[in-house]
Amino acid sequence: MSKKSGSEILKKYLPDAAIVTCIDWMNEYRLQLTIKKSRATKLGDFRPAHRGKPAKISVNGDLNKYAFLLTLVHEIAHGICWDKYQQKALPHGKEWKQIYSNYLSQFIGKGIFPEELEPIIILHINSPKAASCSDGTLLKALKSYDENPVIHLDDLEEDTVFQLSTGRVFQKKELKRKRYICIELSTKKRYLINGIAEVLPLKI
Repeated sequence: MSKKSGSEILKKYLPDAAIVTCIDWMNEYRLQLTIKKSRATKLGDFRPAHRGKPAKISVNGDLNKYAFLLTLVHEIAHGICWDKYQQKALPHGKEWKQIYSNYLSQFIGKGIFPEELEPIIILHINSPKAASCSDGTLLKALKSYDENPVIHLDDLEEDTVFQLSTGRVFQKKELKRKRYICIELSTKKRYLINGIAEVLPLKI
């Protein structure tokens, strides 16, 4: 990927100050980037070189710029880890975590991330998860920069009635460890729902 053409393409997806660095990393490790439509099951992926074809990474194109950057660095780290260790390292083992943390930390303190987001990114760097969506605090913080921010169960007051994407309607109750007790209105059954669940508040 040339810096000129790559910069034009990635301008839509990445913070400007991160573009050249990401292109340099992809070129150094011969990683081919594909920008995908939204995928419900993953934000990005990595595939090693195979039968003469280059190693490939993909990132969902509907992510905001900060989420795209984290996902891209996540997949680049997989490419670097494979280049160095291949099957000797686990996909999200200590080798990958060290590479991911080292590379992501290069964007800290440079005004690339908003001031209020950077401390959350630093915590994530110190203890990276297998996927950013596994880190509830980070996921919620990143989603606040979406063009149309979503509402999470955490945001609702107790006793608020809400609807999930499945159409099921619940009433929020007290927190139990990391999940909320919620009563499904149609069945009166109790369920434990994660606070980062995306919800639609209802007025009843």
